[in-house]
Amino acid sequence: MGIIRERDWIKYLPDGFIIYFSLKTLLGQIVSFSVVLIKDDLCIARYDTAHGFGHRDIMGRKSAAPIGKERYDNLTLKEVFRHADEDFSENYARYYEDYQRH
Repeated sequence: MGIIRERDWIKYLPDGFIIYFSLKTLLGQIVSFSVVLIKDDLCIARYDTAHGFGHRDIMGRKSAAPIGKERYDNLTLKEVFRHADEDFSENYARYYEDYQRH
């Protein structure tokens, strides 16, 4: 059996936003991941595989827990991971506005 490799890194965005990546792979295939959009040490939005499938947790400022999930059943974990990076990198300000409203 292969060794699970774990990697964590940060991508800095404008206006104090960061994306925190955590990735686990086995024999080059993604086993699990989380991609978290952070502003002022707060989780604004998150993509992960915590429930056994790739999804985005919809977060709200007034809620202590996610207020919804957007599933990506038609994509592979690799595709969801790549989409998460692109989505947060391009739409971080919109996610922050949504977070502030809820």
